[in-house]
Amino acid sequence: MSTLSVIIPSYDQHEVTALHVKAIMNSTRLPDEVIVVNDGGADNLKDLLLKIDRKCPVIYAKINEDIPWNYTGARNLGFFLSRGDYVAIEDTDHIPYPDVYEKTMKYVEEHKFNGRILFDKRRKVYKQDALNNPVDKWTLIPKDRVPHDDLHILHRDVYLKVKGCDERFAGKYAWACTDWRRRLDRAKIKTERLLGVYYYVILEAETNTLERRKHPDNYWLARQRKGEERTQSPEGILRFTYTYETL
Repeated sequence: MSTLSVIIPSYDQHEVTALHVKAIMNSTRLPDEVIVVNDGGADNLKDLLLKIDRKCPVIYAKINEDIPWNYTGARNLGFFLSRGDYVAIEDTDHIPYPDVYEKTMKYVEEHKFNGRILFDKRRKVYKQDALNNPVDKWTLIPKDRVPHDDLHILHRDVYLKVKGCDERFAGKYAWACTDWRRRLDRAKIKTERLLGVYYYVILEAETNTLERRKHPDNYWLARQRKGEERTQSPEGILRFTYTYETL
């Protein structure tokens, strides 16, 4: 049976990250490991993770340098530390449904699928509601949202084939996402989208992301990148120091 690693980059949304890990521990199919990467944020994340009833190994890694919004590096580090045949790359504010991993891994096993799995929809919930109430008491905000293409489960070979994220684009939201998607397209990665709702999204946790997305540099870089006809190879993988341990 194929193994699964879950990677969660986190920067100062530590209560949401802890909620995310708790939800994973209630999965109908536990991953083989969860890797939480503290992207230069506050130091209390480890303490929050230690309070969780961990039913599978949880690796806690911390990037030592304060590199502005270095989710590209955090994803690379999480992958570098992972061992799974498949890797789930999840934003900290996306809380998985209990059956996400069970359904995904069943699909890849039955279809011998070694590409990239995307998801159909996600349901919205306010942060304070999510933090203060059990999942079955959450008040869902009307109208489902389509997940972005950076939320996916992919075969290990896919990440290696596209050579990971380009860390030069840390802090440049649109550039980094555009670069990642275009390299996946250029590499002709097989992609399937599973129909249904598989994640909740915590709305207030998206504030910083939206502010960064509006920065004019992000739009300019995205337009510039869109006009290029070549696939750009990443540079400077793991351009920082870090520590890690299994909790």
